[in-house]
Amino acid sequence: MRLVTTGLRHGIALVCVAAALFSSLLLQRLFPYPFLFLFFAAVMASAWFGGTSPGFFAVFLSTVAVDYYFVPPFHSFAVNATDTAYFVAFVVSALAASWVSSSKRSSEEALLEARDHLEARVAERTGELQKTIAELQENERQKEQLESEKSALSGQLEARKLVERAKGILQREMKIGEEEAYRTMQRQSQQMRKSMKEIAESVILNDELKRGSQ
Repeated sequence: MRLVTTGLRHGIALVCVAAALFSSLLLQRLFPYPFLFLFFAAVMASAWFGGTSPGFFAVFLSTVAVDYYFVPPFHSFAVNATDTAYFVAFVVSALAASWVSSSKRSSEEALLEARDHLEARVAERTGELQKTIAELQENERQKEQLESEKSALSGQLEARKLVERAKGILQREMKIGEEEAYRTMQRQSQQMRKSMKEIAESVILNDELKRGSQ
């Protein structure tokens, strides 16, 4: 798979240089040196899409094409002494263009990778935060439930104490047993449609009032 990808990248470089060569040949009658910007564009595109190796490959192909078609003597790989400096400048410029393009591409890929990593970390931390919030909410719910149960148990215990106290009062006042006193309070609760606690409080209050009046 990697070989296919590498071949494809170099194939892109070949296509870019071929397009630059074809366009330069068409524009040769209009511009003295049309290959300059076209081959530079081909080199930069090859380095941008393919990377460093395809970029240098495009530089090599461009150098060969320029030497053969556009530097006297034409259709020859020889270079005249008068055009040597110009040809060298082209090669150096093409190498620089390739390096700049591939470097910017690498920087962009590094930034994209860093952004993706950051987004993944943010998503991970967000998930952890949401999980922590859910756990805190569950703990708070359980705490409220325990407080409610504690309050209910405290109320039941308090009611039981009042009922026991009221039973004692009824036993003393009516000369009856504990079970009969409880049934008496139970009947009053049903008849008056009040809770046993309310009946017990009423019995205790009446007893306190009676004691206070004596």
